[in-house]
Amino acid sequence: MTRLGALVTVSLLLFSPLAGDARADPQDVANDVSNQVMSPYCPGVTLHDCASGQASKMREQIVKWAEAGWSKERIMDRLEAEFGATIRATPPAEGAGILAWLLPALAVAFGALVGIVLVRRWNLRAAPASPATSAEVVSPEDRRRVSLELKRLRRET
Repeated sequence: MTRLGALVTVSLLLFSPLAGDARADPQDVANDVSNQVMSPYCPGVTLHDCASGQASKMREQIVKWAEAGWSKERIMDRLEAEFGATIRATPPAEGAGILAWLLPALAVAFGALVGIVLVRRWNLRAAPASPATSAEVVSPEDRRRVSLELKRLRRET
């Protein structure tokens, strides 16, 4: 029973965004679109953040489309057809746009690899050489002196 409950919960969580889009509030759809679209009137700014009058008219048009039942994807496709692929705030995850997604991930992986290599080198450099055995460190003369000192100390106590 617990597994079935977990399966139902996971299914609801995974598929609820899909069901939510079908009856989403038009204002929410319009806000979502305007946050994912670059403004053609304010360079480098999303349509949501652009303060120009033309951007305001464009946001109103997006709200009208959403109220007419247009999906977010349909609105995005319409804007892309009208203004070109650069209207999207994020590059597509296909074709040349995939580089915009892969290069940062590759840079992070490369940086992690360099970090691991450097840490290993520093640890090897700082680590002492293999410990020597006592026969290598103590000469026969030193052994004799230590024995004599120990005998002398035992006699004194």
